[in-house]
Amino acid sequence: MSFATLASNNKAIPSPFSKGQQHRLKFQSILSEAAKLFNWQGSRATTLADIAGSMNLTKTCLYYYVNNKQDLIYYCYVASCDLWLEAAEQSQQLEGSGLDKVVAMIVWHFDRYMQTLEGLASHPAMLAEVSSLDPALAEDIQQRWSAVFKYCQAMVDEGIEDGSIVGLNSEVIVLAVFSVLQWLPVWMNKTHAADAARVIEGVVDILVHGLAEQTHIFADISTPEMSSLSLDNFDREVQNRIKREAFYRVGAMHFNQKGYKGTSLDEIAAALDVTKGAFYYHIKNKEELLYQCFRRSIDIERQLLLFAGEVGSNGLQRVELALRYLCNLQHSAQGPLIRYRALPSLDEQHRKHILKSSKQNTELLGNYINAGITANNLRSVDVEIAQHLLSGAVEASPDLAVWVTTSPEYDPSVDYFKAFINGLSTSPRGFKRRSNLADSGK
Repeated sequence: MSFATLASNNKAIPSPFSKGQQHRLKFQSILSEAAKLFNWQGSRATTLADIAGSMNLTKTCLYYYVNNKQDLIYYCYVASCDLWLEAAEQSQQLEGSGLDKVVAMIVWHFDRYMQTLEGLASHPAMLAEVSSLDPALAEDIQQRWSAVFKYCQAMVDEGIEDGSIVGLNSEVIVLAVFSVLQWLPVWMNKTHAADAARVIEGVVDILVHGLAEQTHIFADISTPEMSSLSLDNFDREVQNRIKREAFYRVGAMHFNQKGYKGTSLDEIAAALDVTKGAFYYHIKNKEELLYQCFRRSIDIERQLLLFAGEVGSNGLQRVELALRYLCNLQHSAQGPLIRYRALPSLDEQHRKHILKSSKQNTELLGNYINAGITANNLRSVDVEIAQHLLSGAVEASPDLAVWVTTSPEYDPSVDYFKAFINGLSTSPRGFKRRSNLADSGK
């Protein structure tokens, strides 16, 4: 190493004596700890005292960095948007095809989250409660996220133009990729970090090559009416069931849009044109409403999965039908289902019950994948990884209505799930990963 190189490197080393640098590092540590607690407990259940206590700080010390909890949530979201934008910008600058760049961005996110699990990188906040922020702050986060979306869409458009990515709706492809990256904090743990290469390769393999052994043709389908299915966990008295069902559906709509903290029982009662007293006759409180919204969603998920198992003639068809049933219901008069990003707002006992039931639904989907692999209509993929990717895709499917320009003749869910079943690559067997970004150690 030359003296010039050494001198240049020395200039790049931040001074530990710089007060500004110390302040930034401490603030980043606070944001990381806050994001971790917000992701798991939800912002409602997380106090500034909790964050300060977990870092062995006083609340007074915390107030030196933020004015209140809303400021802290906002700064956590800004940090996450900056992280996503950094990954997108660096991926865009790489040499290679559009698909190479998209894959590099995916690998970047997985590599970095592996580092987070190992304590080597800060925790990114899931953007679960943006709408609960003051309007100006919420608008700022939306604009930042739009910038990330546009960068990623540019890479996908490049891939479609250069022939490396299949000719699907680029907005839909971006949402499919985002669903994978946004869902990874939900399922990835230190066990996965210990076998990081296998996990990342498994994710990339499914997104690039798809699940199907051969290109699968999507036919028109009809999502079953839920009234024709037998739902558990409801009062069998018809009138009470209808009323409670309305509360659960409207409740899910508000929780999905505004988060737990931003949802008002007065608004829910007003949406159904009932008094608050009538609401409390059926539902004990907001916590109980959220829990029942999850129970309803779990029940519907299971019934649709079972129905797909009855209608589909093989594992591949059952997987496709299950995914499209669940997605289409979200956008129908029977929806929406509650989004799992609200799960941290449940108390621990309710959360454990919902997680157990959700796991059973995921295992049912896994059974269909295994059946497809055995019958050779699905590729021999890592079933656990496939389950998680598809669960994340269903969870994020309501975003199709927000981000995708559509028409009555166009069903975006077809392109959305084609990305998982048929893959993104135009050359499924000829793709080789080029991940300069991942190899850079970022």
